[in-house]
Order: sequence, then structure tokens, then C-alpha cells
Amino acid sequence: MDLRAYIEAIGDEAAAEKFGVKPRTAASWRRRERMPRPEMSAVIVERTNGEVSYAEIYSQPEDKDAAA
Repeated sequence: MDLRAYIEAIGDEAAAEKFGVKPRTAASWRRRERMPRPEMSAVIVERTNGEVSYAEIYSQPEDKDAAA
């Protein structure tokens, strides 16, 4: 599952609490205005038990379309 879909599924507030960031930060990741720093990516992968992978954090929607 990509990061955007994960945050949409649990909500900005819950994602912020889970990842230890502000709700505005989680919302900006969901909207792809910003991407997590590499050290935060490790936290995301760990706290989602691998449900969100490194590749899925940084993949762009068009990357998935090209692979299909």
C-alpha cells in the first residue's frame, strides 16, 4: 500500500500520532505536497509493520501506471 492510501485509510490525525509528526505533516504527505525524509521513511515502514514499503513511499502515481 502506498503512503498516500495508508494515510487516507487511517486519517491524518491517526497517521500523525502513529508516525510522531504533526497532523499538517501527515496531510502534506497524503496530498504529495511533501515527501518524508529518508530517516522518517524508516519509521513509517517500521510502524506500519511493512504494510508501507520504502518503494511505496517514494513511488509516484505515474510509476504505477507505467508498471501496469
